[in-house]
Amino acid sequence: MFKTDAPTTPAEWISAGFEITPCIDKKPITKDWGNVISTAKDFKPEHQIGLKLKGLVDFDIDNHYIKRFVEKYLRSRGAVYGRKSNPLSHFLFNNSLASFKYFLPKELEKYCKDFPHGVTLCEIRCFKDSAHQSIVPGSIVENETVEWSKYASINEYNGDLAHDIGKIALSGALSILYPSKGNRDNYCTSIAGVLSQHTEWSAGEIDEFVYNLAVFSNDENAKNKMSKGTNAKNSKGNKLGIPTIAEIVGCTNGTIGKLFSWIGVKDSGSLFTDLKCYMTIPKYWELKYKDHVLRIMDTAILMSYSKMQVIIEENCFETAPPITPKDWRQIRAELYKNVQKVDVPYEQSFFGVIANHFSDFCELNFNMDKEHLFDRIARGCWHDQANKRYVFKLESFTDRLRGRRVSFEQRTLTAMLREKFGAETMKITLNKKELRVWTVPMANVEKFENATTGTFVDYQMEHLKKKLGTTPEGNIKWKPDNVF
Repeated sequence: MFKTDAPTTPAEWISAGFEITPCIDKKPITKDWGNVISTAKDFKPEHQIGLKLKGLVDFDIDNHYIKRFVEKYLRSRGAVYGRKSNPLSHFLFNNSLASFKYFLPKELEKYCKDFPHGVTLCEIRCFKDSAHQSIVPGSIVENETVEWSKYASINEYNGDLAHDIGKIALSGALSILYPSKGNRDNYCTSIAGVLSQHTEWSAGEIDEFVYNLAVFSNDENAKNKMSKGTNAKNSKGNKLGIPTIAEIVGCTNGTIGKLFSWIGVKDSGSLFTDLKCYMTIPKYWELKYKDHVLRIMDTAILMSYSKMQVIIEENCFETAPPITPKDWRQIRAELYKNVQKVDVPYEQSFFGVIANHFSDFCELNFNMDKEHLFDRIARGCWHDQANKRYVFKLESFTDRLRGRRVSFEQRTLTAMLREKFGAETMKITLNKKELRVWTVPMANVEKFENATTGTFVDYQMEHLKKKLGTTPEGNIKWKPDNVF
């Protein structure tokens, strides 16, 4: 529909109440053009007409896949223009939105090699947050006339313009990525699953979206996709979602998540970033969830989302998002691709921290007579100077760790004592009483202290000698015990 007052000259645009600026090669020729009021006399025949988008929105389409979905989702299209090589490419509305460019992420560049504008799909152009102008009818661009396809009026949009443009952009992107053969059913089922789980769309709205996508992607079985939304809403089992789409397309979950963010979907997988592995023995991890850094001391916790939910709720004081075990495996797989491996000095590792506590534990000793030796070993560490070893009960050391709120796993702890300090289990008998203990050569503890502090323990040894005094040796018999 055309009106006789459709503007096509600088004078007509100005008379209609719009601000324009002269351009060459689509760029304004006037410095600070956004604040300069131009008149018709400022325009020469070689100039293009740049419409200042003050209080206006230009929905600018650069990819023909996007145009397939315009009539399905864009309402009240009163002012449409373009040029021969790209007709029906600009839709003007009397609205004010934030400018935004829709493009496929770098990981999907291989799908865009034949498009004139590459990864760029479409754009919301407005004056609201940055100065934008668009070349309008009455101009010549690359020897083509910019002309109206329809002009009734530049009207206000009847609906949520940003949402509808987002739906069009997502449809176009998913159509570009639509599988040529095979996986089409899983692809559409997964899209319906995402929309069902992460939006407030009705089953009918999802049915329509998936069906339109299949039709305009030339799916010969499009009619079989008519109930995908209804099925997703009624399904009580695990729904396919973004990880399945990413697997079919051949990209990361985060890339697909960015596409769905255009309609407000906050993909759970994209909430997890910046995985770090600290190369200690055993390893521990850090993972960023939103703005929180989570420390994970056991790889088994990272492998179980039910355990991760506890960490999220304890550290972030919020309900963790629902993620299926299958999706969590795929999210982890994506995180592993970019994991940052961090080398950590031994003394800062889990083993190192425990070993430091053990070194301090070994230093504890008091003068005592042989009658009280068992009591001492039951509570702490005895310095057996005659055999140059420390003697202690494992329970005494683990009680000390618990008292300092240091978490540990028993088998890992005992493995560290054996490997790092050469610890052995023994039985001692005193006055017909038998006690199972652990022993560690003093030299091994001193070696650890020397390695971690950079200075040998001359001072420490002198300090210990002053504390030891006379060591009760009494009537003690030692025998090895390979099973503690």
